[in-house]
Amino acid sequence: MLNFDSIRTTAMQKVPYNWALIKNLLSPEASLELAASFPHEEFRFSEGEGYGYLWTKMFVSSEDISLMLRYSDSRWQQRIAEGRFTSNLLPLSNIWRQLIEELWTDSYRAAIAEMSGLELKDCAMGIGFRRYNFGHLHRPHTDEPNKVLTHLLFFNQQWSVDWGGCLRILKDSQPESAFQDILPVSDSSVAIARSDNSWHTVTPLTCPASESRLALRVAFFRNNLTSDFRETQLAA
Repeated sequence: MLNFDSIRTTAMQKVPYNWALIKNLLSPEASLELAASFPHEEFRFSEGEGYGYLWTKMFVSSEDISLMLRYSDSRWQQRIAEGRFTSNLLPLSNIWRQLIEELWTDSYRAAIAEMSGLELKDCAMGIGFRRYNFGHLHRPHTDEPNKVLTHLLFFNQQWSVDWGGCLRILKDSQPESAFQDILPVSDSSVAIARSDNSWHTVTPLTCPASESRLALRVAFFRNNLTSDFRETQLAA
Protein backbone atom coordinates (compact mmCIF):
# COMPACT_ATOMS: atom_id res chain seq x y z
CA MET A 1 0.00 0.00 0.00
CA LEU A 2 2.80 2.42 0.87
CA ASN A 3 4.87 3.81 -1.99
CA PHE A 4 8.34 3.42 -0.51
CA ASP A 5 9.90 5.02 -3.59
CA SER A 6 8.11 8.27 -2.73
CA ILE A 7 9.98 8.25 0.59
CA ARG A 8 13.39 7.27 -0.78
CA THR A 9 13.30 9.87 -3.57
CA THR A 10 12.33 12.73 -1.24
CA ALA A 11 15.19 14.95 -0.12
CA MET A 12 15.30 16.18 3.46
CA GLN A 13 15.24 19.96 3.60
CA LYS A 14 17.89 21.59 5.76
CA VAL A 15 16.16 24.93 6.36
CA PRO A 16 15.05 25.88 8.94
CA TYR A 17 15.90 22.35 10.18
CA ASN A 18 15.75 18.80 8.86
CA TRP A 19 12.27 18.03 7.55
CA ALA A 20 10.64 16.66 4.40
CA LEU A 21 7.37 16.97 2.51
CA ILE A 22 6.59 13.53 1.06
CA LYS A 23 4.06 13.48 -1.76
CA ASN A 24 1.82 10.64 -2.93
CA LEU A 25 2.80 8.13 -0.26
CA LEU A 26 -0.62 6.48 -0.71
CA SER A 27 -2.75 6.09 -3.82
CA PRO A 28 -5.86 8.30 -4.10
CA GLU A 29 -8.02 5.19 -3.88
CA ALA A 30 -6.37 3.99 -0.66
CA SER A 31 -6.50 7.48 0.87
CA LEU A 32 -10.19 7.76 0.11
CA GLU A 33 -10.95 4.39 1.72
CA LEU A 34 -8.81 5.22 4.75
CA ALA A 35 -10.56 8.57 5.20
CA ALA A 36 -13.98 6.92 4.98
CA SER A 37 -13.12 4.50 7.79
CA PHE A 38 -11.08 6.90 9.92
CA PRO A 39 -11.85 5.96 13.55
CA HIS A 40 -14.46 7.95 15.48
CA GLU A 41 -14.36 6.23 18.87
CA GLU A 42 -11.94 6.06 21.81
CA PHE A 43 -10.49 9.51 21.25
CA ARG A 44 -9.37 11.48 24.27
CA PHE A 45 -9.26 15.26 24.46
CA SER A 46 -5.91 16.78 25.34
CA GLU A 47 -6.06 20.42 26.39
CA GLY A 48 -3.66 22.89 27.90
CA GLU A 49 -2.28 26.38 27.44
CA GLY A 50 -2.04 26.91 23.69
CA TYR A 51 -3.21 23.48 22.57
CA GLY A 52 -6.26 21.29 22.27
CA TYR A 53 -6.89 18.25 20.08
CA LEU A 54 -8.21 14.68 20.11
CA TRP A 55 -5.90 11.65 20.24
CA THR A 56 -6.08 7.89 20.56
CA LYS A 57 -3.86 5.39 22.31
CA MET A 58 -0.76 4.45 20.32
CA PHE A 59 -0.58 1.32 18.23
CA VAL A 60 2.76 -0.33 18.96
CA SER A 61 4.01 -3.71 17.79
CA SER A 62 4.53 -6.33 20.50
CA GLU A 63 8.28 -6.17 19.85
CA ASP A 64 8.35 -2.41 20.40
CA ILE A 65 6.22 -2.67 23.56
CA SER A 66 8.85 -5.08 24.90
CA LEU A 67 11.52 -2.55 23.97
CA MET A 68 9.66 0.27 25.74
CA LEU A 69 9.41 -1.85 28.89
CA ARG A 70 13.21 -1.93 28.95
CA TYR A 71 13.48 1.87 28.73
CA SER A 72 15.06 3.36 31.84
CA ASP A 73 12.56 6.25 31.85
CA SER A 74 9.76 5.17 34.20
CA ARG A 75 7.22 7.23 32.26
CA TRP A 76 7.14 4.56 29.56
CA GLN A 77 6.28 1.81 32.03
CA GLN A 78 3.59 4.06 33.46
CA ARG A 79 2.10 4.75 30.04
CA ILE A 80 2.01 1.05 29.25
CA ALA A 81 0.40 0.32 32.64
CA GLU A 82 -2.24 2.98 31.89
CA GLY A 83 -3.16 1.19 28.66
CA ARG A 84 -2.01 4.00 26.41
CA PHE A 85 -0.27 1.54 24.05
CA THR A 86 -1.77 -1.46 22.27
CA SER A 87 -0.75 -3.97 19.61
CA ASN A 88 -4.39 -5.00 19.04
CA LEU A 89 -5.55 -3.82 15.60
CA LEU A 90 -8.90 -5.67 15.61
CA PRO A 91 -11.00 -2.54 16.37
CA LEU A 92 -9.78 -1.00 13.09
CA SER A 93 -11.09 -1.54 9.59
CA ASN A 94 -9.28 -3.95 7.31
CA ILE A 95 -7.54 -1.21 5.37
CA TRP A 96 -6.31 0.51 8.53
CA ARG A 97 -4.97 -2.77 9.86
CA GLN A 98 -3.18 -3.27 6.55
CA LEU A 99 -1.64 0.22 6.68
CA ILE A 100 -0.43 -0.02 10.27
CA GLU A 101 0.99 -3.50 9.72
CA GLU A 102 2.93 -2.09 6.75
CA LEU A 103 4.17 0.82 8.86
CA TRP A 104 5.46 -1.74 11.36
CA THR A 105 7.64 -3.43 8.71
CA ASP A 106 11.41 -3.18 8.39
CA SER A 107 10.90 -1.92 4.82
CA TYR A 108 9.11 1.24 5.99
CA ARG A 109 11.61 1.85 8.77
CA ALA A 110 14.52 1.40 6.35
CA ALA A 111 12.99 3.80 3.80
CA ILE A 112 12.47 6.54 6.41
CA ALA A 113 15.96 5.98 7.79
CA GLU A 114 17.51 6.20 4.32
CA MET A 115 15.65 9.43 3.53
CA SER A 116 16.35 11.13 6.86
CA GLY A 117 19.88 9.86 7.43
CA LEU A 118 18.88 8.87 10.96
CA GLU A 119 19.54 5.53 12.63
CA LEU A 120 16.09 4.19 13.53
CA LYS A 121 16.83 0.48 13.91
CA ASP A 122 16.84 0.54 17.72
CA CYS A 123 13.99 3.03 18.10
CA ALA A 124 10.52 2.10 19.33
CA MET A 125 7.73 3.20 17.00
CA GLY A 126 4.32 4.43 18.14
CA ILE A 127 1.40 5.17 15.80
CA GLY A 128 -1.61 7.22 16.84
CA PHE A 129 -4.65 8.91 15.31
CA ARG A 130 -5.17 12.66 15.63
CA ARG A 131 -8.41 14.54 15.07
CA TYR A 132 -8.70 18.33 15.20
CA ASN A 133 -12.08 20.04 15.16
CA PHE A 134 -13.20 23.68 15.06
CA GLY A 135 -11.21 25.74 17.55
CA HIS A 136 -8.49 23.12 18.08
CA LEU A 137 -4.81 23.99 17.67
CA HIS A 138 -1.34 22.96 18.78
CA ARG A 139 1.10 25.52 20.11
CA PRO A 140 4.67 25.80 18.74
CA HIS A 141 6.80 22.93 20.03
CA THR A 142 9.88 20.86 19.18
CA ASP A 143 8.67 17.47 20.51
CA GLU A 144 10.01 15.62 23.54
CA PRO A 145 13.80 15.08 23.61
CA ASN A 146 13.70 11.28 23.24
CA LYS A 147 11.68 11.49 20.02
CA VAL A 148 13.99 11.06 17.03
CA LEU A 149 11.60 11.55 14.11
CA THR A 150 7.89 12.14 13.49
CA HIS A 151 6.04 11.24 10.30
CA LEU A 152 2.60 12.82 9.90
CA LEU A 153 0.17 11.38 7.34
CA PHE A 154 -2.91 13.38 6.37
CA PHE A 155 -6.27 12.04 5.15
CA ASN A 156 -8.50 14.98 4.25
CA GLN A 157 -9.59 14.76 0.63
CA GLN A 158 -9.97 18.52 0.45
CA TRP A 159 -9.15 21.37 2.78
CA SER A 160 -9.47 25.13 2.39
CA VAL A 161 -6.56 27.34 3.37
CA ASP A 162 -9.15 29.55 5.12
CA TRP A 163 -9.95 26.73 7.56
CA GLY A 164 -6.61 26.89 9.38
CA GLY A 165 -5.31 23.54 10.61
CA CYS A 166 -2.10 23.78 8.61
CA LEU A 167 1.07 22.13 9.82
CA ARG A 168 3.31 25.17 10.01
CA ILE A 169 7.07 24.74 9.80
CA LEU A 170 8.47 27.57 11.93
CA LYS A 171 11.71 29.51 11.82
CA ASP A 172 11.69 29.87 15.61
CA SER A 173 9.36 29.48 18.59
CA GLN A 174 6.96 32.23 17.53
CA PRO A 175 3.73 31.09 15.80
CA GLU A 176 3.98 33.93 13.27
CA SER A 177 7.48 32.93 12.09
CA ALA A 178 6.11 30.75 9.31
CA PHE A 179 8.57 29.10 6.95
CA GLN A 180 5.99 26.92 5.17
CA ASP A 181 2.35 25.95 5.75
CA ILE A 182 1.24 22.46 4.69
CA LEU A 183 -2.45 21.74 4.17
CA PRO A 184 -3.58 18.44 5.78
CA VAL A 185 -4.58 16.87 2.47
CA SER A 186 -4.22 13.23 1.55
CA ASP A 187 -1.48 13.56 -1.08
CA SER A 188 0.92 14.99 1.53
CA SER A 189 2.82 13.69 4.52
CA VAL A 190 5.58 15.35 6.51
CA ALA A 191 8.63 13.96 8.31
CA ILE A 192 10.30 16.06 11.01
CA ALA A 193 13.67 15.17 12.54
CA ARG A 194 13.53 16.26 16.14
CA SER A 195 16.12 18.83 17.24
CA ASP A 196 16.29 21.73 19.66
CA ASN A 197 15.12 24.10 16.90
CA SER A 198 12.56 21.89 15.10
CA TRP A 199 9.71 24.28 15.88
CA HIS A 200 6.33 23.51 14.33
CA THR A 201 2.68 24.15 15.12
CA VAL A 202 -0.87 23.38 13.99
CA THR A 203 -2.64 26.64 13.22
CA PRO A 204 -6.05 27.26 14.88
CA LEU A 205 -8.93 25.56 13.08
CA THR A 206 -11.74 27.75 11.77
CA CYS A 207 -13.31 25.03 9.62
CA PRO A 208 -17.05 24.27 9.50
CA ALA A 209 -18.31 22.15 12.39
CA SER A 210 -18.93 19.31 9.93
CA GLU A 211 -15.21 19.06 9.09
CA SER A 212 -12.31 17.52 11.02
CA ARG A 213 -8.59 17.54 10.38
CA LEU A 214 -7.59 13.87 10.10
CA ALA A 215 -4.02 12.72 10.67
CA LEU A 216 -1.95 9.71 11.68
CA ARG A 217 1.21 10.33 13.68
CA VAL A 218 4.10 7.90 13.41
CA ALA A 219 6.82 8.60 15.97
CA PHE A 220 10.21 6.98 16.59
CA PHE A 221 11.52 7.08 20.17
CA ARG A 222 14.99 6.33 21.52
CA ASN A 223 15.87 5.35 25.06
CA ASN A 224 18.26 7.61 27.00
CA LEU A 225 18.70 10.17 24.24
CA THR A 226 21.93 11.93 25.22
CA SER A 227 23.02 15.46 24.45
CA ASP A 228 25.89 14.00 22.39
CA PHE A 229 23.35 12.20 20.17
CA ARG A 230 21.29 15.39 19.71
CA GLU A 231 24.38 17.38 18.79
CA THR A 232 25.40 14.72 16.27
CA GLN A 233 21.99 14.89 14.57
CA LEU A 234 21.97 18.69 14.53
CA ALA A 235 25.39 18.73 12.87
CA ALA A 236 24.39 16.19 10.21
